[in-house]
Amino acid sequence: MDAVSEVFDGATLRRQPLLARLRDHLDTADPAYLLTIKKKSNVWRLFVQIAALPRPVTHADLDGLGTPRSVSQVRSLLVAVGVLPPRDEYAFAVERLAADAVAALPHREDQLALRRFLRWRQQHRRSDAPLTISQAANDRTELRVIVDLIGAFNTAGATVATADQAALDAWARGHQIAFRARRFLTWSARTGITLQLAPPPHRGSGFRLGGDLGSGNEQALHRVLIDAEEIPARLRLAVLLTTVYAVRVHRIAGLHRDALRLEEVIPRIRLGSIDVDLPAAAAPWVNAILAGGMPKRRAGGAGRDDIWIFPGDRHGGHMLPSSLSTQLKQLGVSPVGAHQSSAATLITQMPPAVVARLLGVRNSTAAKWQQLAGTDPAHR
Repeated sequence: MDAVSEVFDGATLRRQPLLARLRDHLDTADPAYLLTIKKKSNVWRLFVQIAALPRPVTHADLDGLGTPRSVSQVRSLLVAVGVLPPRDEYAFAVERLAADAVAALPHREDQLALRRFLRWRQQHRRSDAPLTISQAANDRTELRVIVDLIGAFNTAGATVATADQAALDAWARGHQIAFRARRFLTWSARTGITLQLAPPPHRGSGFRLGGDLGSGNEQALHRVLIDAEEIPARLRLAVLLTTVYAVRVHRIAGLHRDALRLEEVIPRIRLGSIDVDLPAAAAPWVNAILAGGMPKRRAGGAGRDDIWIFPGDRHGGHMLPSSLSTQLKQLGVSPVGAHQSSAATLITQMPPAVVARLLGVRNSTAAKWQQLAGTDPAHR
């Protein structure tokens, strides 16, 4: 397409040699797609702005060209073709949010305490793997709670270093998730920043184990197992995993295709560290998923994704859990209700240690679930 040659001309490629990889990628894209984005899409505008830079494009350049969401697809394309190095986008977003939160604190000693804690948290992660969407959400929640706590201390005329138990208890009484500040308070006391304060107790988040599967979930399961409707194989698998195996949506969205296999026509999936045999009815779905990567249109044109069962809009990324949840709800599935009911069933059939590995929860959580399922009729 002439427009590609015009944007990525010789002068541009001399300034930014790596953009030749993007040009070569676009040269093989569907011309109709290129014509469409040239007329209507933000993607083409970003291509032009990137090509106009006087030096090789960086992640910081993209950060300045739009919101994280508006540039995310183009960024993922540049990483995929080798123009930009990979960057942990969830971690970067959390770090930027944290930096803003620290800067907004009115007292320097509080800024220093929070900054040191965040650095400690990052250094003590169990894995160097990129942050997941769930980990990022947890980090944001913890940060929000800590900042709210510090604000309450400041309102009471204190800082983190001078606040007393009465100020902490007064704040905690009005917050359901006050326990999310426990790690910060424990670390602060251990490092000598705060007084020895008793952290708020864990009150739970309102999760209830058990209950009926519900007519909507039952009907959805019946449809994917029995009815000959045109429901994609991937969604059939998601319904099964949600309603029968208690797998949360964020874990389903992040499943790799290589977690699935057919062994002597028996469909199997690896969940956590456990191999699970699926019903025979799932064999055609598994075969269809394994037969080839899913066609996916992303920035730079359509292609096939051979990594994820549920590929997302970003190159190299999976579908957002919220998007998968929306698709399940359109089939009549209630992900929360299905998880609570099916988890209660599993815990009565398997040892807590096995359930913990299957569902990706702590052994203590699975043990608590077993106690609830066995002793409290409301959870059966």
